[in-house]
Amino acid sequence: MVAAARRILARDGFAALTLEAVSAEAGVNKASTRYYFGGKQGLIEAVIREIVLDECAAVQSPVEPEGRPSERVDALVARARYVATDADSFSGFFEVLPQVRKSAATRREFMELYERWFAWNLEWLMLTGDDLPESPKRGLGMLISAVIDGLAVQQTIFGPGYDPDDCIALFREILMGIAEGGPRSPTAGSRDEQELRG
Repeated sequence: MVAAARRILARDGFAALTLEAVSAEAGVNKASTRYYFGGKQGLIEAVIREIVLDECAAVQSPVEPEGRPSERVDALVARARYVATDADSFSGFFEVLPQVRKSAATRREFMELYERWFAWNLEWLMLTGDDLPESPKRGLGMLISAVIDGLAVQQTIFGPGYDPDDCIALFREILMGIAEGGPRSPTAGSRDEQELRG
């Protein structure tokens, strides 16, 4: 039923997303749809969860639990490339996104999922130890998510001719440096520059 809802969102837009439409698309009766989701709000939240969490699961699936940093970075980069070159992968997400400002419940659902995504990015790169301050760690988790979201936005704007290769290559280089050496503090660069000048 959630897959049916995603197809409707991608094909027909948010206005077409009704319990009746989902029931018809999924080939089930409306009572089943209402039973599982309660109403349209529950259906929207389920779609949001699947879109965001599926992105995380899709990154993790090709890599062994003890995968090397390069394997983990490459899995993240491969997913970023997929999002940046497949117009349908996030289309349902963009249909739901404007509803966030209209519904406190939807906004809370988005916030919770994004917080989980931020943390998961760090766990995936094995950057969860106490040796790193919390603020830069959370900022890194946010940045990774923002790059992937941004690529999806740009792909939607530019269309089939969109070429993210330069951005993705730089994204990989940055992530590899972080995964192999840990993020630097925001002031580290200025101290290094001062030492070079001295």
